[in-house]
Amino acid sequence: MAASSSCARPTWPNFKITGKIYSLVCSISNPFTGEITIESCDVKIKSIEVQLVRIETCGCADGYSKDATEIQNIQIGDGDVVRKIPIPIYMVFPRLFTCPTLSTANFKLEFEVNISVVFEDNHLVSENFPIYITRF
Repeated sequence: MAASSSCARPTWPNFKITGKIYSLVCSISNPFTGEITIESCDVKIKSIEVQLVRIETCGCADGYSKDATEIQNIQIGDGDVVRKIPIPIYMVFPRLFTCPTLSTANFKLEFEVNISVVFEDNHLVSENFPIYITRF
């Protein structure tokens, strides 16, 4: 009895995605803006999403605890979007769940924006962008 061990690696589609984020320092009263362009892609796209995440870090002499919570998820592209046309990113910060970024010796409250592209075969490509939210 012979055994063969071969690991089949998943195949990723060939794609090129470009974009712009207009500012990573954001006023809480202004929207988060930018654009994303699907330059090329071998497979169909299922959706493009923008996600706002709040990251709370509490610490003391014993160590740190970090907790990430999804605040908002906006679908900016549905289905196989047209190639080489910029898709605008426009996300208003929800007032009940956001505040200015805060950092002290034992506590931090930070935010990040995740931009995700889901392909039709459910492969997911995501990029995280830490943002700094100000009051004004």
